[in-house]
Formats: sequence, structure tokens, C-alpha cells
Amino acid sequence: MKQALALLLAGLLALVVQSGIVRVVPHPLCPDLGLLVVVAIGLYWEPLPSGFALAAVLGYASDVLSGSLLGQHGLLRLLSFSASRLGGRQLNLRGVVPLAVFVAALTLAYALALHVLQAFFSGTSVSWMSSLGRATVHALVNGLAAPVVAAGIASLCSWTGDDEGGRRGFRLDRGTSP
Repeated sequence: MKQALALLLAGLLALVVQSGIVRVVPHPLCPDLGLLVVVAIGLYWEPLPSGFALAAVLGYASDVLSGSLLGQHGLLRLLSFSASRLGGRQLNLRGVVPLAVFVAALTLAYALALHVLQAFFSGTSVSWMSSLGRATVHALVNGLAAPVVAAGIASLCSWTGDDEGGRRGFRLDRGTSP
């Protein structure tokens, strides 16, 4: 319970900090700290139901702060949590480079999905290619910031009582000896 509350507060603080940064720095150069926290929760938090709840609450808070359609970021944050959880199980995302590449690709997919949802619900059609450059820059910035945020979330998990920092073990199949 203490860890879930600490992660929730860290996620909400990340959204507030991001709101302050975006006033000074142009959007593509501002990392999406809320998304990065959700990805780190997917990598480091073990109980699945509470992880989904944390991702949904942080997504809904992002909807409220950004003024977008309610539920839009909530849905995409749930999908991002699921992707990072599955990615963390199937890929070795312990290194800086694999995590940065994974987050950059996830950010591009997030931007595309956000574009599709906005076009579907608002009825306006803006070319995806016109915003591809900004989305690519934003993906690179998120990729660079991801290892720092993930290390912070791992430290927070460790500090709040989990001896292993919430990191799920890397599965190795045991074979029989010849």
C-alpha cells in the first residue's frame, strides 16, 4: 500500500513538473514524464491490478491537466502500461539503450494513437505526416529521459520497502545437463 501511494504521488508530481516545464520549453523538447512514470511502473511494479489502477489514475489526471477528451490519455496510458509490462517480460530492458529505444518506439506509437483518437472523435483530419517531425523529436527526448525516470522509480520502490526495487527477475529456462 505504501509503495502504491508513493508511486501515485510520484506520478502526480511528474505531471505537475511536466506542466511547469512545458511552459518554458517547447512541447517536443519536453519529456512526457507521466508516460515515463507509467512505463517504469510497468517495468518495476509487480501486482497487475494495482498497476492498471495506477496507470488509469495517472492517465485520467493527464486528461484533466491537458484539457483533452476525458479518457483519451487514460486509455493510452493503460495500453502503454500493458506494452511496457509485456516488453519487460519478453525483452531485457535493464540496459540504458534498450530501454531508450523501447520508450522512443512506444512514444511514436502513442503519438499515432493519440492522433487517430483525436481524428475519430473530433471529425477533423490533420495529416499525420505534418506532425511526424515533432513526434520524432519528442520520442527521442522521451527515450533519453526514460532511463533517468526508470532509475528514480526503481529507487522509490526500493526506498519504500521492496528489497529488489520491484524488479521482476529475468527468466532463464533451466535445461538438463548433458
